[in-house]
Amino acid sequence: YHEAGHALVASVLPYADPVHKISIISRGRAAGYTLKLPFEERKMQSRKEFLDDIAVSLGGYVAEKVVFDDITTGASNDLQVLTALARNMVSRYGMSDKMGPIAFVASAQRAMFGEGVEGEASAAVATQIDEEVKLIITAALKKAEHIIETHRSALNAIAEKLVEVETLEREEFENLLIANGITPKKKEDIEHQPLV
Repeated sequence: YHEAGHALVASVLPYADPVHKISIISRGRAAGYTLKLPFEERKMQSRKEFLDDIAVSLGGYVAEKVVFDDITTGASNDLQVLTALARNMVSRYGMSDKMGPIAFVASAQRAMFGEGVEGEASAAVATQIDEEVKLIITAALKKAEHIIETHRSALNAIAEKLVEVETLEREEFENLLIANGITPKKKEDIEHQPLV
C-alpha cells in the first residue's frame, strides 16, 4: 500500500512526473520504490512541481494511515526528503509568499540574510522559515489524503496487483488507473500546464 500510495498520488496530481515503474522488491534499505520520470529532460522545476512532489512523497505515509490506521518507519526517508525540499523552497528558492524572494542559505552553505547572525532577529527568521515549511507540508498532506480517500478503489487495485506480481511496469499500471476511472498523463497534458 505504501508504494501504491506514492504511485496513485503521482498519477492524479497535474505537476507530478508520470509513474514508469513500481516495485515492492526490497533493494538495500528500501522495501520498495516508485520510479517517476519526466517526459523530457528539464533544467528547472517550478513551485507547482515541487508542491506536487511533496504530496507524492507523502502518498505512502497517507496510504499506510488510511488503510492500517497506523504508520511505519517505511516513510522515514520520504519525510526527510520532502522536509528538505520544503525548506529549500522557503530558504533558497524564494518560493514562499510570506518570506518572499530571499535566499536565506546560499548553495555553498555560506551565511546569507540573517543566517549566522546571533540574537532575536536570526531566531525570528528561523521560526518563520519553520512555520512556512510546516504550512507547505500540511497543505501537501491534505492534498495526498484527499486523493487517497477519493480514489481508494484504485489504491486497493494497485496494492493487490503489486502483491501478485511484485513489480508493475508503466503500461500495466496505467491499465489499472483506467480501470479505476483515472486518465493516465500524456506528454501533451504536461506541455499545456502553465509554468507558474
